[in-house]
Amino acid sequence: MAEPAARAGPPADAWDRFFAELGRRRLFKLAAALLALLYASAIYAPLIASDRPYYMEGIDRGAFAAAQRELVGVTRSLAVLAAETEESYLARRAQGSTWDWGQALEAEAAAARRRGQILRDALPRGRRGALDDYLDGIEGLLDAGRGRRIDEALRAGERAIELAEAARRSAEEGRAELVGRASWPLFASLSAPEVFLMVSWAFVLGWPLWNPLVNRRLLGGERARIRRHRRTKLAVALGTPLAVAFAWAALAPSAPALDAAPYKAKLASGAIEARRVVFPPIALGFAETHMAEGFRPPTWTQASRMDAEGHYSRGPRRRPSDPTGFTPPGTPVEVRWGEPALNSALRHPLGTDALGRDLLVRLLWGGRVSLSIGLASAALLTVIGVVLGSIAGYFGGLADMAISRLIEVVLCIPALYLVLMASALVDPAVLSPLVAIVLIIALVAWTGVARLARAEFLRLRESEFVLAARALGLGAPRIIVRHVLPNALGPILVAAAFAVAAGILTESVVSFLGFGIQHPVPSWGSLVNESRSAEHWWVQLFPGLAIFLTVTCYNLVGEAIRDSLDPRARIPA
Repeated sequence: MAEPAARAGPPADAWDRFFAELGRRRLFKLAAALLALLYASAIYAPLIASDRPYYMEGIDRGAFAAAQRELVGVTRSLAVLAAETEESYLARRAQGSTWDWGQALEAEAAAARRRGQILRDALPRGRRGALDDYLDGIEGLLDAGRGRRIDEALRAGERAIELAEAARRSAEEGRAELVGRASWPLFASLSAPEVFLMVSWAFVLGWPLWNPLVNRRLLGGERARIRRHRRTKLAVALGTPLAVAFAWAALAPSAPALDAAPYKAKLASGAIEARRVVFPPIALGFAETHMAEGFRPPTWTQASRMDAEGHYSRGPRRRPSDPTGFTPPGTPVEVRWGEPALNSALRHPLGTDALGRDLLVRLLWGGRVSLSIGLASAALLTVIGVVLGSIAGYFGGLADMAISRLIEVVLCIPALYLVLMASALVDPAVLSPLVAIVLIIALVAWTGVARLARAEFLRLRESEFVLAARALGLGAPRIIVRHVLPNALGPILVAAAFAVAAGILTESVVSFLGFGIQHPVPSWGSLVNESRSAEHWWVQLFPGLAIFLTVTCYNLVGEAIRDSLDPRARIPA
């Protein structure tokens, strides 16, 4: 009798049959493929649509001039900070100042370092000596300031100012000899978590290709070996993105200095003398505005055509006029570097909002918020529901009664009103609206999962394999996690799939009412709220379709999981 109890959860072939049953359902495969594409568009949004180039080789004369102009002033400020006595700092704090000397010193040093590095990188190798000396002087000054060695800091400050003057003169003399510099602005702006998600999703999208190949070539197609190595493949699929993310954080180039300057404007004005520039497929940022194109219809429609003066040339959006015959002057549209032509069908294929921001770009970036809130809230409420439901169902008695009464109390709370109230009252400076919405949804909507888990644990706690595990002396936590929970996962997975759809809908409602994610960060719900006029039909149509498509796909996935677990609903092989 010991052998059945030692096995955790259902036999491996049960899961094989479950996934085989899912694979025979066409609607499930279609929904899963659409969800995979939606998540891919959100995860890879920075690589699809951005106003930063992938690769740029050229001379940034604007940044060079700004760094040269500000170098001495920043160095003087750093010297003053580094030489400040501890008494004056404590006196300022006693007067109620919240100014942090240490943070200010590090920030000023970073600013001086950035400007020195800009000048050094732009100069030819033979003229970099003065900049190398300056950067070394900054490090010495910073070290003396951190150690509160006032006399040494005073001398180092004077020396750093002299080196800054010399560096500025050297930069002025080498201005005509500036060398082009290769940079990767878009990739430098990616964070390690973003890289982890991108590599992870590449593994997910490539699973239909690499999984059969591994099974056939490395494991010989033997079912026993394939089952034995499932954990190894999962570890590789998770470990590789983690390793890449850590390597990216350690080795990737930092964001270019003075990176707030718009690249396209500097390229168009000649501030950057570009030799080669590679932009993403859509060279627009999610917050980039074109005021002259406010509420422009999709550019594949005839109503969107504009002339060189910025007037709509046909349709109901004809040139404005009044009874006096006066026609206000138009505002010419600025076609920036890397953008399609004014009347190209690809310029704004989904139209623009009131500020002329491209709706397709904001739809891609908004998916990052809406989809992540749906997944995060579903995961959190599932964990809460499973923990409380398993305790109530497995132990029964007083624990069951207390948790059941808690479930009834939470069910009486109107979830949407609570979410709206909490979103309106929570200070964004204290807690991010995205995190607040996830927490509120999870803390209100866990009851359905808890009731399902409780029912399954009540059904399974007297099963033979559970009794055998108790007879072997296994503790309650191990029995719950290793034996009962794997057999109770079916209904919980169904509820989790529906919970993702419910979370996306809740976030969309909250953002539509103006209490969710705030500008300029987009979400699908806030995009719908950009205009409520029927004249601007594209503003409501395309984000609404994205919400409808995602929720429908999740509902289809949930129904497929439910039917695959029901023997009566299985499709004959």
